[in-house]
Amino acid sequence: GANVCQWTYNGQTNQQWIFEPAETKAGQDVRLEDGWYNIKNVNAQKYLQVEGNVGANCQNVELRSGNNSDGQKWYLKNLNDGYVLLTSKLGDFALDVYCGEDKDGTNIEIYRNTAKDPQRFKIQTSTNPGAYIIATKSSNLTKVLDDTNYGKEDGTNVCQWTYGGKENQQWIFEKIG
Repeated sequence: GANVCQWTYNGQTNQQWIFEPAETKAGQDVRLEDGWYNIKNVNAQKYLQVEGNVGANCQNVELRSGNNSDGQKWYLKNLNDGYVLLTSKLGDFALDVYCGEDKDGTNIEIYRNTAKDPQRFKIQTSTNPGAYIIATKSSNLTKVLDDTNYGKEDGTNVCQWTYGGKENQQWIFEKIG
């Protein structure tokens, strides 16, 4: 209950402080601002992109070097239930867990925007400050978007996998105009 006040420095231990890194707890919901984002994978340092920059049902989602294409631009919309919808700049197609499956390795694609469970995600804290995990509603938040096999090459596939705290499951949201 000791009070902290300002005083002229005199070198005593009561004026010395130890800075310790704050522990970041993974899995706490975060609300990001609605808007357009590039989403970069921490492990690969590559961006979430619709394969071939083609807006079509069942079009695969992969990782690619930054290229400013519409296939790398995602609109994050906060929904009333705490989930988000991520739609592609390629048209009214949303990020989607294939068939809403709850299995490790299930592919991530885009599909016509229905805003149903396979297209609902929670943005949550990771153990890496400034990076987030993207948990899938279709897995009851037990699985997250994952850079398959820790890939770092252009064309690396994106799937969902049980959260393990590694950088291949962490994403940086870069706000764009």
